[in-house]
Amino acid sequence: MPPPTMRRVATKIFLTFAVALAAFALVAALAVVRLQDLGRDLKLLTSGYFPLGRIATQLEVKDWVASRALEVRDLDPAARRAYLPVVRAHFPALVREKLQEGRRVARAAAAFGGDEDVKLLDEVIARLDALGARWVQYDDAANALLDLLEKGGTREAVEVRVQETRALEKSLTLEVKLLQAQLESRISDQVRAAEAAESRTVVLIILYSAIALMVGVAAALIARRLLAPIERLTEGVKAVAGGDLTRQVAVAGQDEIALLAREFNAMASSLDSQRTELRRAERLAAVGRISAQITHEVRNPLNAIGLNAELLAEELEALPGVAPEARALCAAISGEVDRLNALTEEYLRFARAPRSPAGRHEPVELVGSLLDFLAPELSAAGIEVRRELPAGLPSVRGDEARLRAVLLNLVRNAREAMPGGGTLTVAARRADGVIELEVRDTGAGISPEALPRLFDPFYSTKERGTGLGLAFVQEVVQEHGGTVSCDGAPGQGARFTIRLPAAPEEKSATPASAAEPVNP
Repeated sequence: MPPPTMRRVATKIFLTFAVALAAFALVAALAVVRLQDLGRDLKLLTSGYFPLGRIATQLEVKDWVASRALEVRDLDPAARRAYLPVVRAHFPALVREKLQEGRRVARAAAAFGGDEDVKLLDEVIARLDALGARWVQYDDAANALLDLLEKGGTREAVEVRVQETRALEKSLTLEVKLLQAQLESRISDQVRAAEAAESRTVVLIILYSAIALMVGVAAALIARRLLAPIERLTEGVKAVAGGDLTRQVAVAGQDEIALLAREFNAMASSLDSQRTELRRAERLAAVGRISAQITHEVRNPLNAIGLNAELLAEELEALPGVAPEARALCAAISGEVDRLNALTEEYLRFARAPRSPAGRHEPVELVGSLLDFLAPELSAAGIEVRRELPAGLPSVRGDEARLRAVLLNLVRNAREAMPGGGTLTVAARRADGVIELEVRDTGAGISPEALPRLFDPFYSTKERGTGLGLAFVQEVVQEHGGTVSCDGAPGQGARFTIRLPAAPEEKSATPASAAEPVNP
């Protein structure tokens, strides 16, 4: 199964703040778009509809030619000739310029207006064109009326011209009023629309800004949550630096902080184990030095006592009439001296400096030879030996004598655990690059309270045990780069498992004569 992909904390934080930044960017974009639309509407008002409304107002004529012509008709010829130039001069010839200006403004406004505005402005241009055509007619009719008055036409002819001119004046007035009404209505609608758009823009900007703000706050909270393991990891580092090697940092996930936390926990556990092993090694070294010194001081007097006891026993044998109790007492002294000598030898062996692994040894041969040596002793104790020793196992590298002593300790412990007889199983196998040697008995088993302390020096479950045998076993196995463990339960026997690294296979050199054939 492939390892899970690591999700980096920096990437998570970047994505979190990228989302927040995108939210604020959307708000800004919305504001820009809405303000552009509002600006376009305002520009359409200020550059289009307002000027057109002003032009439409200027097109409204208050003093038409027809009313002036009626005033001139009733004058005498001399006054008429004097007043007609004033009437012609008062005639609003500026209308044509205003119509042209209106068309120009409408076309310019249509260039940046919407579809509805373009349609309306086209209608305004069409009205202005119609007004221009009507105004040409009116101009011709007005000039004809004034010419008739200047020539002194009859009253009936002047009345006919006045009625025609007045009809054109009314038509022009109506067209101008309609244009003004259309522009005023559009200006009112445009102003209301601009006010509504402004209100909507403000509301939307406030709403989206609040949403963006919440997204930003959420991004900050997520970033804080992502960085919270760093604070816990820092506290764990401080605790370990203060000596608390049992401190574990709980960080879940697949990012680099979680990986760092797991490595930190493994490091703390390793340091705790190393500190425990160091304390144990220091304690064993101190015990070894004390044991060696005490043994050295006790051994010489013991030898002297044993020698004197043997001499005393010989003297008692030569004397007649010595009570048998005296001879038994001398024999008991000699036996105790021998037992104490054996005990001091065990202490010396435990205190002896470790030896470096030496040669290569076949585990099956090593175990088999030891079992052959102990076969009479085990048979006499009523113990059946089962061997599970497959052939072809890799060799191990080490000190044969010390490895043999380790196995001897375990086998004899198994024999002592089965005083009434039983089954002893000794197995060897290969597992994950190591050689496992297993010694299993069917004795009384080991209590759960005793299991953690089995390999402690001077701890023993036997009445007269020294508590150094299993400590010696662990020391030798660790010297050889291996481990030893025990499991068992009351009434179910005990099983000791030794794991030693398999020795690398040696590559034999190919002889030159075999590698290169000789040409005849």
